Amino acid sequence: MKKYLVFALMLLVALSFSWGEGQKDSDEMEVYTMKFGHSMPADTSRHQSLLVFKDFVEKESDGRIVVEIYPSGQLGKEAEMLEALKLGSQEGYLGGVFDSITPKLNLYLMPFLFADQDALMRFADSDLGQEINESAEQYGIKLLANGDAGSRNVTNNIRPVHTPADMKGLKMRTPPVEAIIKTMDALGANPVSIPYVEVYMALKTGVADGQENPFMNIATMKFQEVQKYMTIMHYMFNPEPFCVALDWYNSLPSDLQAILDKGADVYTVNQNKLRAESSDQYLQIIKDAGVEVYTPTAAERQQFIDACAPVYDYYIDKGFFTQSELDRAISIASGK
Repeated sequence: MKKYLVFALMLLVALSFSWGEGQKDSDEMEVYTMKFGHSMPADTSRHQSLLVFKDFVEKESDGRIVVEIYPSGQLGKEAEMLEALKLGSQEGYLGGVFDSITPKLNLYLMPFLFADQDALMRFADSDLGQEINESAEQYGIKLLANGDAGSRNVTNNIRPVHTPADMKGLKMRTPPVEAIIKTMDALGANPVSIPYVEVYMALKTGVADGQENPFMNIATMKFQEVQKYMTIMHYMFNPEPFCVALDWYNSLPSDLQAILDKGADVYTVNQNKLRAESSDQYLQIIKDAGVEVYTPTAAERQQFIDACAPVYDYYIDKGFFTQSELDRAISIASGK
């Protein structure tokens, strides 16, 4: 009887030890918090798609990654958020300030390079697109994916814009993106640098005559309330760079890195779909506000294209990309 009692006690101790070790492993499971900031309102395709990303990542990681999303510039202006990403005090970022992510992103920003979203994504998914993503690592950023942040169109309060001549002298608010500034210069406008969250008041008070943005940005930021004219140019299809702090990403176990990689693709597919589907809806909001909307003729559009040729030369001369890379980009975008 004693032998059975001793055996039972030994078994109980062994099971307790095994349970304790398992509990210890569970208790010590590291949880990684991902603070994700962007400047767009919560009702935009960017934020809604980030919610899809959050659900995917938290589910696939069994809660080992917790995603906290901060819209509407809650973590600061775009340049400040990107700097925080590089310093390691923020883990995720979506937005502009492309030059600071990697100068190679300027290839995406050449005026009139992409005809539509399909052309943009052909480029984003190409070998050249992957080379651009990898180039961001030297700046402390892991660029996981690129999608469609919308095609840019011009609004103003002074006059209808049909040709580049109508742009002359307009004070156009631009983001701190050199390619956009150079494009406005080439079209004869006077660029004015104003943070995104301050644009509405700048337009209302006349600090700026106009601005340029995709339909969704214009409508959700209510710029149509303080603008009279819009010209549908689609002069630039912005990329949607999905940025993660490189050091933080590298600190993750490989299985969690793979989940983030897939999550960025999930975000991009969802955001592209929502943006494309909502384009007409946002355009109608702008029209309903009383904005006079104009679409240039083919001949007028060609005038804009010709006026922007010096922008390409500027970037090649600066060494941001080569003529060979530009030729590859044009070929990929055109589907050749």
